[in-house]
Amino acid sequence: MRAGILIIGSLLWDEESGRPEWRQSRLDMDCAVHVKVPIRYGRRSTKRGKTFTMTFAGDGDPSGQGVLVPCRANLSDIAALAAEAEALWKAEHCSAKAGSIAAAWGCVGALFPGNLATSADWSRSWVERKVSPIPPVGSNGLLSIRWPSMVDGTAAGMDVVLAAATKGDVPSPDPKSIAEGWTGQDDGNEQYFFQNVKHGIRTPDDLAIWRRIEEIQPGWLQREKYAGAVSILSAECRSDR
Repeated sequence: MRAGILIIGSLLWDEESGRPEWRQSRLDMDCAVHVKVPIRYGRRSTKRGKTFTMTFAGDGDPSGQGVLVPCRANLSDIAALAAEAEALWKAEHCSAKAGSIAAAWGCVGALFPGNLATSADWSRSWVERKVSPIPPVGSNGLLSIRWPSMVDGTAAGMDVVLAAATKGDVPSPDPKSIAEGWTGQDDGNEQYFFQNVKHGIRTPDDLAIWRRIEEIQPGWLQREKYAGAVSILSAECRSDR
């Protein structure tokens, strides 16, 4: 079975908490592709200066963009899939206990395409690992989103996809609040937004968020490390007028 990890945030680019080692040992980063997914900045993080991090979108509209990365190993059985899920969760939650794939605020879910004879058997085995539901992951551990498709509309060529879902805020934050979360601090947490843009992790709210940041003109906006992402956002705003 060919497995892929659907990444919608800092797991792709963060250089801390063992994430580079996880990417290097578990993932084939050279074969990563951008895919359409339903995501938004939906969770206020206590660890990032109360700024916002990525969640799956409640409406299921796949108008955002994430990154699907193949696992290096082909999976021979459900135990191998569980091992990939546990490694993913450890990368997401560095203090997670061995064998864990969930906490009160998030969990790993699996998505099967439904067009393979083996998918039903693997799915039945997977649902035995019950978790507390974190939408769009149900208590059966299955991720209830559409099968990811690449930007050109081609279905992702995987047999199973794993993703880490985190609990979003209710009600969902609006773009103005999201932008002001970053402009209201000066501890470097704004890198979450700009690194996502730089690496092609995008939400439908990105331009509205950017316009509010640009209006406020926080002091950190001129930092050279954000120049690439700022150029992308500025060009998109000009073409969006």
